[in-house]
Amino acid sequence: MTDEQRSKLMMYHRVEELLGSNAADFTGDLFPALITEMGQVIDAIHTAASAQEVGVAVPSARRQQARAALIKKCNKFENTGKAIGRFLGDDVVVASFNLEPAYSVMADEQLIVAADTLKAAATPLAAEFRSRGFLPVFLADLQNARDAFHDSLAAGNTVAATETLVQKIARGDTIVSQFDVIVANVYDEDDPVSAPKRAAYDSARTVIRTRSQPLEVSLTATRSGNTVNGSVTLSKQAQAGDTVALRWREQGTAGPFTDGPVTSMSAGTINASPTVTVTTPNPVEVAARVIRADGSQFDSATVVVSE
Repeated sequence: MTDEQRSKLMMYHRVEELLGSNAADFTGDLFPALITEMGQVIDAIHTAASAQEVGVAVPSARRQQARAALIKKCNKFENTGKAIGRFLGDDVVVASFNLEPAYSVMADEQLIVAADTLKAAATPLAAEFRSRGFLPVFLADLQNARDAFHDSLAAGNTVAATETLVQKIARGDTIVSQFDVIVANVYDEDDPVSAPKRAAYDSARTVIRTRSQPLEVSLTATRSGNTVNGSVTLSKQAQAGDTVALRWREQGTAGPFTDGPVTSMSAGTINASPTVTVTTPNPVEVAARVIRADGSQFDSATVVVSE
């Protein structure tokens, strides 16, 4: 889930909550239908975001290394491509290498698409790249780095979930545009009675855009019988509404992880101690999943624990 999508989702939550609590102000059949559909859109976005994370599974050392290697190459391609464009005085070339957001905060599918985009932009400029220190096989090297990262993802890819996110965000924007019209007709900004509600809607309706670094989640775990005790550390302070849970599966299996009980995290803390009960005497792979109040999810690397 991208920062832009996350910001939109938070806006949808605010609008739904505000208008839902003032539903008595609106007449007709359209408004309640829109409120209901907005709730469904929000649920679908959360589900797709969760599927997107599950699709790539728990970050393994191999996946993290492959992602880091691809990000490094993408940065080199972008910086060199922009330099070539400026040297040639070609703004189109510069723009073709000016990708957003930063590769380090791109979702996995975004990063793969970005690598494909950079390769396509660099191909007709191969001679220019080679004259600036790139090896003759630099395009193949980017393709190999891209494929290595792609292949480190779980077999269940995230393309469908990513497409769902795009579709639901588009539908959410359409619903909000209808709310804009309805609210403007019902809440007169010049009426002292309804003006505060109009101002509250305008505030809730604002999309607060941020570019955040991904949350890093570290996990150590011990096992006593069938009980696994985790010690989780976050790279940033938890926010109100953040939760953490341990997820497990038998070591060496390719099946899905089983989620343990959800533990609420206190705002301002960076540590938590979730537990989970496993149902096998064999060694298990365990990971921590942090779900932030806005629905975004972050997984730790897996650790293996045994009795």
